[in-house]
Formats: sequence, structure tokens, C-alpha cells
Amino acid sequence: MKKILYIVLIIILNSKSIAVGNELKIIFKVNDTIITNYDIDKEANYLKSLNKNIKTFDQKKIIETAQNSLIREKIKKDEIDKLYDVDYEKAVNSKELDLVVKNFGMSLGFNTNEEFENYLLNNRIDIFDLKIKFVIEQTWNKLIVDKFLNLIKVDEKEIEKKVDFFMNNNSEQLSFNLSEIIFLEKKKEDNEKKYQEILDSINNIGFKDTAIIHSIADSSKFGGEIGWINQNQISNEIFKFVENLDEGNFTKPINTAAGILLLKLNKKKLVSSSIDRQKEIDKLIIAEKNRKLNEYSIIHFKQLENKSYVKKF
Repeated sequence: MKKILYIVLIIILNSKSIAVGNELKIIFKVNDTIITNYDIDKEANYLKSLNKNIKTFDQKKIIETAQNSLIREKIKKDEIDKLYDVDYEKAVNSKELDLVVKNFGMSLGFNTNEEFENYLLNNRIDIFDLKIKFVIEQTWNKLIVDKFLNLIKVDEKEIEKKVDFFMNNNSEQLSFNLSEIIFLEKKKEDNEKKYQEILDSINNIGFKDTAIIHSIADSSKFGGEIGWINQNQISNEIFKFVENLDEGNFTKPINTAAGILLLKLNKKKLVSSSIDRQKEIDKLIIAEKNRKLNEYSIIHFKQLENKSYVKKF
């Protein structure tokens, strides 16, 4: 108890942004880390500023999304700190991370790094805090690669057959622009209840906003958007679900190793199958490894989440 009170005191002394008279409260304890109402307000502001969809949520949903985001981040950071001696200050000041931030800003529509940093400043987002989030995500991805890459088996012969089939039998193939929601409850019997909750949410606020709130996939940050995927890049099972799907509709639940998957077809088009054989094979091998790493990432996080101590005050 004394340790918690000491931490709270340190936060109060070091938090210049807390207005006099605002009551600082502990809202969650995640393992040995506390999350305060101040942390949640900062996270909510961060999410709203960098994701236009979240601005449309009611305040209760915004706070809930910010809480879940912080809890996920704390669980990941705890695991990272157990396995790696991360020099966060050095990582934050690296040129590589500056490039990541620049590219992130450009993906949001900012033309220059200065323009993006001014936007962050105007929205009370500390560039250091933003960079820390990138360091955590990058180190988490390294953790997943280090832990699981050697376990991944890719049937390269099957991929070669797939590429040859398209090159020999089709001048064109389908390409799908997809979004996803992945969910998985601790108890299997709760998955149906969660699915109904997701369906109600999609009907009320749409697939994109529902992905932000409910999906456990990393793509949730971007409203579940996956982007364009060609027919030869997806499994035969998934292809059966999306092949005859109308644009704007989403699939029935698909059971995967990472959880229960819903796919929304945003757009569909035909693309040329005229490709460089070896480049396409190499690209599909990488894509398959990344897909399986993403599955491992979700599975490993869910295992950590189930073992973590999360208490709400």
C-alpha cells in the first residue's frame, strides 16, 4: 500500500499538466503498474487525435477504448521488460524511430514531419509519449519473431503450385480490399454472446468503429483495415467465404488459430496474373510467415492477459 501511495505522490509531483483541484484517482492496477484517471484522459486524447473515427464515439465508449488500450500496452510492456533490457531513452532518440514517426504522420495525411509535430503539440500529445508507444510495439513484434519464427512452417511447394496454377490458367485474378474483426473470449460459451454484441455494434456504429472497440487484432487501431489482398495470397478456406460476398457485407464467423474472424469486403476487382514467378513466390512466403506471426502475437497476448493481474478500483 505504501508503494502505491509513493507512486501516486511521484505522479502528482511530476505531472505538470494536472490542473489544480482535479482529483487524481487510481482506476486500474495491472500487475505492478497503476493506471490513473489522468493516464486514461491522456490516452483518450491520443486516440481521438490520431483516429478520426474515435471522435464520433460517445464519451463512455471513448473512455472504455482508452482503458482497454492502456491495459493492453501495460501487459505487453511487462512481458517486454522481463525478456529484454530496453533502453527506452536511446530507442526514442534513434534515427530509425524518427523515420517511423515521419511515415506514420504521412499515413495520416501530413506532408512534413514538422506539420505532424505541430499537430501533436496543438493537441497536447507529447512526441516522447508517442515514440514510447512505437518502441513498445516494435519490441513486442521482435519478441514474437524471436519466440515463434522457428516454429513456423510454410509449405513452399504448395505456394509454388498455387503461383504456377494462376500463371498457367488465368490472365486475371480477383483482388479483395478487406477489413477484419478478431475476437476471443476466455470461456468458449461466451463467444456467442460476444458475437451478438459485435453484430449489434456493427448495426449501430458500423464495422470500422466496431473493430476499434472490439477487435483484438493489431489492425483494430486502423478500424480493422487490412488493405488489398490478391486471390493467390489467401487460403482456399478464406477464399470460399469472400469469393461471392457483396461489397459492403461481412462474412459469418470463421474459426482461426488466433480467434474468431469476421471479414468485411470493402471492394473487389480483377487484376492481372502476369507476374514474376520467383518474386511472387517469395512475396507469398513472406506474407504467410507474417500471417502466422500475427496469429502467434494474438495467441501469446491472450495467454498473458489471462495470467495478468488486472484490478479495477
